[in-house]
Amino acid sequence: MQALELIRTGIAENTDINPAAVAPASRLDELGIDSFTLLELIFTLEERMEIELGSDVGTPETVQDLIDILQPHLPTDG
Repeated sequence: MQALELIRTGIAENTDINPAAVAPASRLDELGIDSFTLLELIFTLEERMEIELGSDVGTPETVQDLIDILQPHLPTDG
């Protein structure tokens, strides 16, 4: 599963935001994702991917920032 798809699914589970409205350039604050919701989203993604991102990932401001954080943890095709 690609990072954007994981993020869209996580956002849909933690908010009322339509996942189709979530694009890499979307700003999290403009989507209505506050710091508490962001934490819930990160916990959801960690659980789904069976990873621990740790506290040194910084604070993502856009969906692309989240993609960049998750990408190294995604399985590769080859």
